[in-house]
Amino acid sequence: MLETYRNLNEIEKIEYLKNLHGYDLSVLYDALDVDEQIDFFDLLSSESKAELLTYIKPSDASELLEDLEHEEVGEIISLMEPDDITDIALEVDDETADEWIQHLDEETQEEIQSLREYDEDEAGAWMSTNIITIRPEMDVKEAMKTLIKEAPEVETIQTLFVVDKNDIFLGTVPLKRLIKAKSPMSIESLYTASVFVFDEDDIDEVTMTIQEKGIYQMPVVSESHELLGMITVDDALDIYEEEAIEDVQKLTGLFGLLDSSIFKSALSRLPWLFFLLVMALPIAVIMSRYEAIISTYTILIVFQPLILDVAGNFGTQSFSTSLVVMNFDLDIPYKRHIKEEIVSSIYIGTLVGLIGFMITFGTIYFNPRLDQSPLVFSSVIGLTLLITMVVTSLISTLVPKMFQRLGFDPANASGPLITTFVDIFSIILYYGLALVFIEVFI
Repeated sequence: MLETYRNLNEIEKIEYLKNLHGYDLSVLYDALDVDEQIDFFDLLSSESKAELLTYIKPSDASELLEDLEHEEVGEIISLMEPDDITDIALEVDDETADEWIQHLDEETQEEIQSLREYDEDEAGAWMSTNIITIRPEMDVKEAMKTLIKEAPEVETIQTLFVVDKNDIFLGTVPLKRLIKAKSPMSIESLYTASVFVFDEDDIDEVTMTIQEKGIYQMPVVSESHELLGMITVDDALDIYEEEAIEDVQKLTGLFGLLDSSIFKSALSRLPWLFFLLVMALPIAVIMSRYEAIISTYTILIVFQPLILDVAGNFGTQSFSTSLVVMNFDLDIPYKRHIKEEIVSSIYIGTLVGLIGFMITFGTIYFNPRLDQSPLVFSSVIGLTLLITMVVTSLISTLVPKMFQRLGFDPANASGPLITTFVDIFSIILYYGLALVFIEVFI
């Protein structure tokens, strides 16, 4: 698609872009260079620009719109859904957003203003207010007329929402059921009760409900059960993507936004790296205490990376598994998860310890330059691996739960933080066992 586009002249490009879906436009846009993206956007019709802005990142969309006159921005966003407009408006200052929105009709302005009042982690911030509502006393023929009239203005017609005269949510009617129904028949005999969420519910819990119940259009109601809008499955996927990126950033200690400038992104990493540097200082202090034994038995330094790497990797695995159990309803009590992780770590630690024992024994025994006792040092390695993996599993399952109970995001107990704690414990255990074994057996 990229090469096809680049090989066309300007007139051909305009015709080519007219036939592309909004998603395809976004894929092509992301593949272009920065200068090409500007020219690309200029070639689009207002309708295609609106479609493109719906699919690209809100931050990128806001940058494109900021280069346009406010009247042109108003023309473009008037073709978009209120929830998509709100996402973009949140990327700019309130004054700019207000200037854009004032070119929309009064009803749309009110919808956007109400959406902007929600916090980002609330369901209301993600809902679409463009929905088709029908009354229970309606005949199916009247409901079909309403559907045909309002269909061009809404995001989806797969589900129709039933409300009473006070807009209190009653239930839903799938489009397929309405089409099959024959008049005379009232909507009251067609609609069924539906799962719904409140506008101030946590959005992560809402997406979990959407996944569990298999609902493509989740009704959103106020505290008084007045129907406000819906959250679609594609919105839920966007939320999942954002959460995944955020959790990966936390797991790696990267709190800077991926779409930040290089300088800003670099600065955002420094505080966390500085904290980890301070956390790692005890390792240097601990090792200085074992300077005598290290200088005499240098073989210990050779196998130190083996201990730290295995422990760190296993800790990250246990931590990630714990986050999955905590964040997704897997019907697994957390106490049972802790028990299973510890039992699993004993099995894995025993196997890894034996492998470490054999590798160390063979390395020392078959190397004529090493005059160390292979049995003593291989025993230290094997036992250290076993104990470290069990303790690492315990730390990696308990710390996230502790963070959650303290009211913090468990993902903030990030991989580097867990690894640093594990490294400190591993160093103390490794050289402590080595000192004991050397004094007893050598």
